[in-house]
Amino acid sequence: MSISRVAVVGAGILGVAAAREATMRFPDAEVTVFDKADAVAAHQSGHTSGIVDSGLEQKPGSAEAKLTKRGLQLLIPYMADTGVPYRECGQLLIAQNTDEAERLEEIFARAEDNGIPGARLLERHEIGAVEPAVRGVLGLFSPYAAIADFSALTTALASDVRAAGGAFRFGTEVTGFDAMSNEVRLRGRPVPEDDPPTGQEAAAGDDGDDGRDEQVRDRPRTYHGEESREPVIGLGDELRDRFGQQDWFKQAESTIGEWTQKLSDSWSRRDDPHRGGSRRDGSPRGGPARDANADEVLGTFDIVIVCAGLQADRLATAAGLDAEPRIVPFTSDYYRIPATDTEVVRGIIGSVPDPQAPFADTSIIRGLDDGLTLGPNTFVALGRETYDRQGFDLSDIGSTARSKGFWKFAAQTAKTAARGARPLVSRTAFVDGIRRFVPELDPTTVVPGTRGVRAQAMTADGELIDELTMTRRGRLTMVRSVPKWAATSALAIAETIVDRAFERTAR
Repeated sequence: MSISRVAVVGAGILGVAAAREATMRFPDAEVTVFDKADAVAAHQSGHTSGIVDSGLEQKPGSAEAKLTKRGLQLLIPYMADTGVPYRECGQLLIAQNTDEAERLEEIFARAEDNGIPGARLLERHEIGAVEPAVRGVLGLFSPYAAIADFSALTTALASDVRAAGGAFRFGTEVTGFDAMSNEVRLRGRPVPEDDPPTGQEAAAGDDGDDGRDEQVRDRPRTYHGEESREPVIGLGDELRDRFGQQDWFKQAESTIGEWTQKLSDSWSRRDDPHRGGSRRDGSPRGGPARDANADEVLGTFDIVIVCAGLQADRLATAAGLDAEPRIVPFTSDYYRIPATDTEVVRGIIGSVPDPQAPFADTSIIRGLDDGLTLGPNTFVALGRETYDRQGFDLSDIGSTARSKGFWKFAAQTAKTAARGARPLVSRTAFVDGIRRFVPELDPTTVVPGTRGVRAQAMTADGELIDELTMTRRGRLTMVRSVPKWAATSALAIAETIVDRAFERTAR
């Protein structure tokens, strides 16, 4: 059969890039992109550091290395043609001790094998010529590394989709799929405009400041699939049983107790049938919601591609596919220093990646606006789509707590587990760590920046998946995980996704 109807679920950078690729290959097909948010790049794609990865860390010859190379070949000309903000500024990884220096030399060997142009090691006395304020024992410089506005890139790709006749259906939550032999039926519902208060709203301070990232709109409902909605009352006990003898846990135990009680109280308030009152739609609390929220058929399509990011595992389950790999969300907090104080840094300065601490990487980035971005400060998220500084989502916390893979990962990386046990990590301690590289940074000028949530795919054995993984059933293709630097490789990944989705279908 010919391809005339294509649906893409997810309006992040990968979903929109895949939709654009489909319009280019099948110009006569009707392409529709669904997302429960009200604009493109509402989540991961709109909350990044902006670093365009040059491919320093990829294993030579790997699929990820090839995707990065192909991605840059497509990305840079596209941004130049469309006017997407982009600046080549160079990246300098800095080793602070001999262990880090050894790892840096290994990364340099990979960079050479990957053909990264201009990459070179810098001895201590050579570092100042690139970044005068930086301190370290060894540096790895990649002169053509860059920064870009990935939100603007997603918007430009969406414009291409519309120009080719494609359409976007925002405010539409996809909840299920019926995969048949030659087509896929999509089910979903409109996102209510006036949802009742959620756990994160209940957690807001008495002064009325909910700590919300100003650039984030009110988030729509999270799709929870068929997962249990029971409160995670035993979360503190679970942590205590597993890590009670660890020093880091003892320091965080009082905080865990407070959050356990807060979660339990919040759940009780939301689901007590005797509480009285009514929802904003007029239906009584504890009773059924209005019928307008019931699922409906959104359409039947020849091809459906799902790039759902933070909801990938839940939508896979809704389609009858294997729940593994699971998504474990990690919050990435960034901090800012105003443009008036940026002379101390010229480009991108980063720590040396440590395989034993996969979320400990940090950078100082001179942004497109000449301000400095510091981060990320990464810890286990209290919600897959929660950007409130004091917010949480009960179902998302429960999903993480019930994940066997997460606990195995936490046992292997105690530092990450420690940070995840605390809802907030000290900004002062984080900035002090950053200043090891640039002592001249003034900590008094640091202010909160954006907050992102990273969708980390994880196996049941606790292994992180940092590669492009897809599951296909008939005409339904699910993207289950993507490489760490997926935004850089978005156009190349889109080619691969469409190759997989359309193989043996079109003629």
